[in-house]
Amino acid sequence: MSAVRPPKQRRSRESYERVLDAAHTLLEENGFEGFTVQEVAARSGVSIGAIYERFGNKESLLRAVHARLMASMSEANEAAEAGAAAVDGPAEAIAASIAGMARVMNDNRKALRAFMHLGAVDEVISARGSKASIALSKEFKRTLMPYAGEFRHPRPAIALDIAFRIAYSTLARRVMYGPVFESDQRLSWKRLVDELSAACAAYLLHWQPTHTD
Repeated sequence: MSAVRPPKQRRSRESYERVLDAAHTLLEENGFEGFTVQEVAARSGVSIGAIYERFGNKESLLRAVHARLMASMSEANEAAEAGAAAVDGPAEAIAASIAGMARVMNDNRKALRAFMHLGAVDEVISARGSKASIALSKEFKRTLMPYAGEFRHPRPAIALDIAFRIAYSTLARRVMYGPVFESDQRLSWKRLVDELSAACAAYLLHWQPTHTD
């Protein structure tokens, strides 16, 4: 299926953005199970026929909303990592990087949750989400690699990859399933982020070998 291309004329562009805004809001409220083109039309003031003419079907509309969300989150993550790179000290930079990642996820958690579930059945959304996650991992590593000389792990690149997986996967699972899916210990979002930052800093800065090779 070819990608939906935004219109170039101002009036059409405004209608296009209204449709995407309405679709995004509806997805946040109802998830993709309760998502209908009819309701998007009612909220955006754009006819159902015009929406289908532009997007083709509901799946393409959802994919267009997802593409816009990923682009917006990518910009926010780049800004967050730039801020973390300006922090002085490895532990502080680790905390700032993870806090920035968490803030972007939390700011977009409702739509992100819907798309995480939708990605299980839509390969386009799944592939785009994976691409965005990998790009974020590279930003994370680029921010913290200047402190590699202070890591105890003999392979800093591997250590940073593991630290990213720990933080990203934990935060994403919280967004997707809520606070008590795998544990009945309730933690606030801030407490979870703080503990993740401490855990990753301990791993990167105080790693100890568990075997001898």
